Parts: sequence; C-alpha cells; structure tokens
Amino acid sequence: MTKHFFVLVNPQSGRGKSQKIGRKVSTFFEGQGIKFSLFETRNDCRGSQTVENNLTPEYTDLIIIGGDGTINEVINGLKYDLPVSFIPSGSGNDFVKNIRIGSTFESQLDTALNGPINRIDIGLCNDRKFINGVGVGFDGQIAADMINRKVPFISGQLKYYYHVLHILGSYKCRDFDLIIDQFPKRQNLILLTIANGTTFGGGFKLTPHAKLNDGKLSVCAIGPLSPLQRYLKVLTLQKGSHNRLKEVSLFEAKKLIIGANAQLEAHIDGEWFHQPPFSVSILPGALQIRAYLS
Repeated sequence: MTKHFFVLVNPQSGRGKSQKIGRKVSTFFEGQGIKFSLFETRNDCRGSQTVENNLTPEYTDLIIIGGDGTINEVINGLKYDLPVSFIPSGSGNDFVKNIRIGSTFESQLDTALNGPINRIDIGLCNDRKFINGVGVGFDGQIAADMINRKVPFISGQLKYYYHVLHILGSYKCRDFDLIIDQFPKRQNLILLTIANGTTFGGGFKLTPHAKLNDGKLSVCAIGPLSPLQRYLKVLTLQKGSHNRLKEVSLFEAKKLIIGANAQLEAHIDGEWFHQPPFSVSILPGALQIRAYLS
C-alpha cells in the first residue's frame, strides 16, 4: 500500500525551528516522490482542529513537528487509528524521551518512514486526552505562571527554570482529596503527578518507572519539604532517584479522582489546564506510534 503522509507543523514551536524542519521534510518527500500534505497550526485553528478538519482516511501516516503541547493537540483531534511519528522541535520535548526515534533529523525522518509500529497507552483527564502526564500543585502552578507572569528577555526552557526557582522555596503544600482505585485518601502535598511517561519539565524524571504500554498510570506524590530541602533535593528529581526520600510516594493506579480545590493549578502535557475536580484514567493501547520503545 502506498503511503500518504499527513504532516503537521506548529510554526510557534521552537521559535521557528519547526518551520525549517517542515521545509526539509517537504524537500525530501518531493525529491523522493513520496505523497504528502503539509498543514500548519494557527492561533485561530489549533492542532486538534487542524487534524479534525483535514485528516481523512486516505492518509496512512501522521508526522508531528512540534513539542509536547502539539502532540497533545493532535491526539485530541485524532479520529482515525493510524501510526503517528514525531520530529521534536519544542522547548522540553519530554514525551520523546520515553521512546527512541534517533537524535538527528535524518534518523528521526527515517523512523517516521520505516520505524516499527507499536501501540501505547494514552491517559484521559476528564474529557481531555494526554500522552505524557498531568501535574497538579507545584508544577501546575509553574504552567499557570508561564501564561500569566510575563518575564522579558527569556523564553523556552530558560523561562521554565526561572519560574521553578521563583516559587520553589515559597510554594505552600495543599490538601488533596483523592480517590485512588476506589480508596479515598487525603494528603498534604507539594505536587501530584499522574503519568503515562517518565519525564516532565524538560528533564525531571518524576515517574522513572513509568511504561507507555503497561495499561497503568504511574503516580508521584511529594509531601512537605522545607525550602532548603527543596533546593537541595531538586537534582534527585532530574536523576529519578527521589524515591529514596521519605516524603515521596511512587505508585501505580488504574484510576485517580482529585477533588475540587480552587487553590490547585494543573497542567496536561506541559500546558496549563485549570483547577480540579479531575477524573484521571488510562486508555490501554489507544495510540499507534512509529518508534522504538525503550
């Protein structure tokens, strides 16, 4: 069967990097006689709408050129079960750290063309799908601050680290009313991450043992830490060794409900969402991807 590629580019991703990659893909496909159509997202037509409005059964494969937010948009607009590939151009690119697609444009394009097809899980938070994870509390506040607190002269990952350091010592723990696989529990936490993947915030391995195809949510709950402890222990989050801390709980679940709390902010796949209540569950094997699983 002749392949027909649907190529989606987010021109805002990577401060123009994605558009350059899109042009390289177009040049290669045209030179090889590969059938494709390229679409760009716009402010008035986000990725989910672009996919929903233009993806038809004639397409055999979908390539995403963008970051985690673009991937999230795509899976929420996807109506057909077809293989999805990734050429990352975002600031964090956390999801692709869970898979192997190559580190160069050439190897990533080769994976998109010839890589193995694997089925992976995706998560569901209320009616919003996610591919990597949901963060509530501290990391949700970071996502909200990225939108609401303008910082001149810095952008991308540097902007993220600025906001982390800005509130790392002062952020107060919040009460979380949880139902974990039907068992109610109240916890006082800095953050709660409910994940399909391992890595968040451009390299923090909050759920280091998560697997994309195990049919389970991986959860990281971090309890009260003093301001000094937070600064001293932040590197353990990058290494994924924070499970040694008594304030950290790592576990798995099929479904998790977070009760309403106006003090809590949240993100989905790195993009600010809103406040709970949330019902979070897993959709096993719901997405085809072209990639090598770690």
